[in-house]
Amino acid sequence: MSITEKILLVVELIGAVCALVPTLVSIFALIKNIIKNKNWALIMKIANSAMSTVEAYSKEHPGMTSEEKLEMALEVIKTSCQTAGIALDEANLQRIVEYIAEMCTWAKTVNVTNKSKTNTKKTAEEK
Repeated sequence: MSITEKILLVVELIGAVCALVPTLVSIFALIKNIIKNKNWALIMKIANSAMSTVEAYSKEHPGMTSEEKLEMALEVIKTSCQTAGIALDEANLQRIVEYIAEMCTWAKTVNVTNKSKTNTKKTAEEK
């Protein structure tokens, strides 16, 4: 093997490594997203449980404001995630707050719809 062939082999190896690096970065990013989404599913379950717990507590303590309920739910979620070994960063906390807001809006919509159906049903029965 001549020196020229050795140099060509080294150049080809460098080219192969350079082509492989972006692929590896993409694979690691994909794995990171899969883990993050898996954690998000667990975080949503934890958040749902925390919201139910806080709602039950607030019925016993009717003076609680929405902000106090949110703060209490966030503390429960943070503690539960820490126990589950899930690290929460600022982006996750913001996503959790948005999720809770969405669920509260959805619950209000469902409750209004259910009350409307109940009132319509009562009116029909009265006739």
